[in-house]
Amino acid sequence: MELITKIKASKINNLSDARYFSTFAEWIGFNFSPESPSYVSLDKAKEIIGWLAGPRIVAEFGKQDVEYINAVCRALKLDTIQSDLDLNFGELDSMISTVMKHIEVDKDLDDSRLESILMANSGKVAYFVLDFTQMSYSWQELQTHPYFSPEKLKDWCENYPIILHLPFTPENVLEIVEQIQPFALNVAGGTEDKVGLRAFDDIDPIIEQLEIED
Repeated sequence: MELITKIKASKINNLSDARYFSTFAEWIGFNFSPESPSYVSLDKAKEIIGWLAGPRIVAEFGKQDVEYINAVCRALKLDTIQSDLDLNFGELDSMISTVMKHIEVDKDLDDSRLESILMANSGKVAYFVLDFTQMSYSWQELQTHPYFSPEKLKDWCENYPIILHLPFTPENVLEIVEQIQPFALNVAGGTEDKVGLRAFDDIDPIIEQLEIED
């Protein structure tokens, strides 16, 4: 399947999601933050990863320290991570070659603060995952937002490798890609209805909008 933009799938914790996203995603992320509802154990992640071929696997962390990050990556032989923290790159295991910085847009973040974060980390991290899902901003709300309008988001995407995570819908996803032109989109995984059974009614219509027609 060929899409008009790259996709990063995050918070994957079941084989159904992993297999589904592996057919088109550039990256598949597993959440190793123990406090997260989407946390996946090392054993389960290893089992799922064993079924995958193609996408790059991302070890996703919140505020976990470098020692924990290194231990997970060594156990699973992973070279790509995502973290909320400003890491000391000299302390990361030598096998880790790619770092994504996750930036959660919350009530304390404005455009000047975001610009400072992007500038301070430019050249240090490979990608920025800009996540609007905590605040649940709708695409309509962002049209007139004082800090995060489409014009400002496009400007940042022109200057930084941003993977954008918004409340995507079949109705807005094409417009978002066309107006903002991010490096990639981040889409979160879900939960299985039962082991080995998962409906993708929440994701399929969005991905269908992004497909390149033959």
